[in-house]
Amino acid sequence: MRIRYAAAACAGAAVLASLTGCTVPVAGGTGITVAEDGQPVGVLMVCHHHIDAAILYTRGSGDETEDVGSWRPTEPATGYVTWPLHTGGEGWSVDRAMPTALERQRTYVLYGATEDNSWSTADVSFTLADLAALTPGQVRYFAGDVRGADADGYATASIEEFRTDACEGD
Repeated sequence: MRIRYAAAACAGAAVLASLTGCTVPVAGGTGITVAEDGQPVGVLMVCHHHIDAAILYTRGSGDETEDVGSWRPTEPATGYVTWPLHTGGEGWSVDRAMPTALERQRTYVLYGATEDNSWSTADVSFTLADLAALTPGQVRYFAGDVRGADADGYATASIEEFRTDACEGD
């Protein structure tokens, strides 16, 4: 009898796992801002656990993606961190240099990840027009349906609002 219950429990767990898919749990948020000279700056708010890298990619035709930049912190990232995307620095090294000129018609996506895929940060998508609309101290990030988010769920707000929103619900 116990074996039958154990088998039923395992089968139920397998079905539940297949329904939830293979997603990586979110440990915070990712944003994009600009420096005084207009250069893009990555922003992470890691609410719990840590992040080992940041990845920038773009979508091609269909569902194809192409990695166009990656960075690694000297120590696993926790809390609020920023780094210049073109040069790295502020504790971040460039693993794969992003293009010096981003393409006008492309959408770029930035997110934080762990080496073992145990955690990630909610991504942020942006275009050159999104970057041009930012001023230093403003962060574009995924906010869902709060605080004036656009139709895709992205908002532009202060660093303080980003930090609060990124950890809301965590």
